[in-house]
Order: sequence, then C-alpha cells, then structure tokens
Amino acid sequence: VGNFRVEPPGLFRGRGEHPKMGKLKRRIRPSDITINIGKGVPVPECPIPGEKWKEVRHDNTVTWLAFWNDPINQREFKYVFLAASSSLKGQSDKEKYEKARMLK
Repeated sequence: VGNFRVEPPGLFRGRGEHPKMGKLKRRIRPSDITINIGKGVPVPECPIPGEKWKEVRHDNTVTWLAFWNDPINQREFKYVFLAASSSLKGQSDKEKYEKARMLK
C-alpha cells in the first residue's frame, strides 16, 4: 500500500499564497472513508469502537483501495493506492501497456 495514513487535523498551510491558508483541517473519521475490497473478502473491522466505514465497495475496475473527501476542498478526494512496487500494480500496468501495444 502506498499512502496508508490519513492526514492529521491542524491548520492548512498550502503552498505559496493559498486562499485557504489558515483554515482548520478537521479530523477524518472512519465514517468519512469509503473502502474498496474484493467480493467475498471479509470487511475489515473499523479501528475505532462504535464507528463504521462510510461505504464498502467491491469494484475491481479501479485501482484505489480507499478514498474520502478533502476537508479543505470538498470537491476533491484523497485516495489510497497500491504502492508503485506492488506486484498487483505492476501487473495492471503491464496489462495496460500490452493493450496499448495491441491497439497500435
């Protein structure tokens, strides 16, 4: 897994003269996170007692493992992807390039 941690709450800094600099980033809760797992796989237990995931999907056409809305810009999403060194990531990249070569 590439980036497996959610950003902690705090003041948003941005880069340069960002218009939202100084806004408070709220804590991301499990109820904000949608996870993507394979069919027939048990749903991972939520690490915080009394909380549950926002949604559980079984979509094998995407490469993300989880996502949530960015607390600063609600129109954007933050994703958790497989690490670049992952064998599954390498396999999907290989299939993508093979398909492109066939279409050429």
